[in-house]
Amino acid sequence: MWLLVLYLLADHLPGTLLNQTCKHYDVVEYLNITEREHLLLMTMPKNDWTKPLIVTVDTVFVSILAVVEKTQTITTYFWIHAMWKNDFLSWDPQQFCNISHITIPFSYFWVPDLYLLEQVLEDTSTWMTYVNLTHDGMIKAMKPIRLTSTCVLDFHYFPFDTQKCSVSLVSAMHLENSIVLKSLRNSSEVDKDRLKYFVDNGEWHPLELVMEEKTKDGRSTILFSVVIERESSLYVLALILPSLSLMLLDLLSHYVPKSYNEKINFKITLLLGISVLMLLLNEFLPASSDDPPIIVIFFIGTMTLMAIGIIETIFVMYIGSKILKSDKTPGGTLPLYQGLLLESCSKEVQLKEEEPVLEDGVVSILERISRDMHLVREQILSLQSTEKMETKREKLQEKIEKMVFYCHLVLCSAFYIIIFSKWKW
Repeated sequence: MWLLVLYLLADHLPGTLLNQTCKHYDVVEYLNITEREHLLLMTMPKNDWTKPLIVTVDTVFVSILAVVEKTQTITTYFWIHAMWKNDFLSWDPQQFCNISHITIPFSYFWVPDLYLLEQVLEDTSTWMTYVNLTHDGMIKAMKPIRLTSTCVLDFHYFPFDTQKCSVSLVSAMHLENSIVLKSLRNSSEVDKDRLKYFVDNGEWHPLELVMEEKTKDGRSTILFSVVIERESSLYVLALILPSLSLMLLDLLSHYVPKSYNEKINFKITLLLGISVLMLLLNEFLPASSDDPPIIVIFFIGTMTLMAIGIIETIFVMYIGSKILKSDKTPGGTLPLYQGLLLESCSKEVQLKEEEPVLEDGVVSILERISRDMHLVREQILSLQSTEKMETKREKLQEKIEKMVFYCHLVLCSAFYIIIFSKWKW
């Protein structure tokens, strides 16, 4: 009979337990949150005021929205997860069908006054509408942040530069003896998941994320640091390669046929092209810098080398004009062959004037032919001498130009080898 009673009880009790239902509302009623709202909202939720409240913080890095070189600012987007314990809110999950956590409106609870020191624009983002409350009184809240903060940017290796930007999360009103900030994960764990939720915008991508716990001005501080690297391919294609192409054209102008005026005009045009590229570069770099970027030295050196090339062409032209002047007659201002031509013509006129009238016509004609042949011979010799001097001048000018060009080529090679060795690729 006892076995029959136990069997009936065993068959009835499980049905009763299965039919029992629990609601989150029961937990809220048990905690009496609505009646104690003013206390839960206005006071720090700890039983012992001598002990600091531990606030655990975690971050999820989402995106790098902008890096403004002119204003030295960086705009990032990330999530903050904050957790702290409320000593006045707890329950036994077994009394409420194993309900271990509930969702409560954010407005019912006191929230730590967390503040980012480096922000330069007001943070208009708010905490999420609801928080998660666990049975042991742990409150979990989340907040998305679009942060524009100051960052000391180093452009020495632009566009192959890496930047390190940091922000400090502190309590605005409470010192370390009231609130202590702790990181939920260590730096290695944070850095391992840096790309898990990251959205790449194309120009910058993170290389490393670091979280450090510090004390600053008596306040507990968590320092978030991100090391970012610039995507340099666009700047290489838009700035560096065009300037190198213009420099190559400037060097190849040495092989243009001998027209120095056209060479100078061509070189000046290339110099103006470099000036346009420098104006484009000015849009990216800040107005002042203690350490000039290597790319600025690169452009200044390229412009200087082009200007030296123009000076070298002018120098070769000057040397050629000096050689031409040295070919003139000692006492006159006319070239040698022109002086000889005028002298021959004057002799011919003089001969015509002083020519005696000979009775024998044959002798007179032969003498005149002899004198004319003599004058023609002198003119031919003068022209040959002038051509030889002109050829000699061109060869000497060509040797000087070739020597100057090779020196210029060595100077360009040395400059670009030094510049590219200084750049951090």
